[in-house]
Amino acid sequence: MGLFKDYVSQTRKPEGFLGKMMLRGMNSGHAKMADWGLDHLQRVDPENIVDLGCGGGRNAGELLQRYPKARVTAVDYSELSVEKAKEYNREMIAAGRYTLHWIWK
Repeated sequence: MGLFKDYVSQTRKPEGFLGKMMLRGMNSGHAKMADWGLDHLQRVDPENIVDLGCGGGRNAGELLQRYPKARVTAVDYSELSVEKAKEYNREMIAAGRYTLHWIWK
């Protein structure tokens, strides 16, 4: 498999050095589209939110900002994604508003 194909395959389950690069790119590269989608959510005041396939944690961080009373529980089957999401949202973890679970396959 070529390097480009190896890198693109990291979108499924980021692992290793290329996975770290992919997660960094996903958090920044998908931000505008994710924000556009979040802007279309109904105005609600949730207590709990579940983020399935949390990736690098950027969307969960945005949900925590938009819904200050909510707690977010996130899961991913990429151990690297869970670690990146923990790093990205460490302040919300310390505040008790964000929990993550690694679900292995």
